[in-house]
Amino acid sequence: MKDTILVYCLPQDIKTKIEMIGKDLNISVSEIAREDVNQTMGYLLQMDGYSFQEGATPSMKMEDPFVFFALNNDEQLDLLLQMFRMKGIPFIPYKAVLTQHNVHYRFVQLYQSVAEEYLYMTNQKPQ
Repeated sequence: MKDTILVYCLPQDIKTKIEMIGKDLNISVSEIAREDVNQTMGYLLQMDGYSFQEGATPSMKMEDPFVFFALNNDEQLDLLLQMFRMKGIPFIPYKAVLTQHNVHYRFVQLYQSVAEEYLYMTNQKPQ
């Protein structure tokens, strides 16, 4: 698998900065389209064995930016996060890293899980 960053609902200027970082580090950057929120992470990463999933539009609001890192080593993630800070990319609270478990999640499930975890960790109530 090629190192990849998937982005969702990012302002264009931030997405452009991430794309520039990706180009410098030979990391693919792709956007998750709103119509693809029901797809598995494996499908979105174009991994073998994952196919298109039919699904209704989720009822939850999914308007907060999200970044998903699918990398082959942990050092690459540390470097990426350092580059994000150096390039002035603001804090993005919703982010995740590819695991053997979440590769099977639909993006909407991962988004909801990360959102709930973030709200819990920051002592906020769901809206």
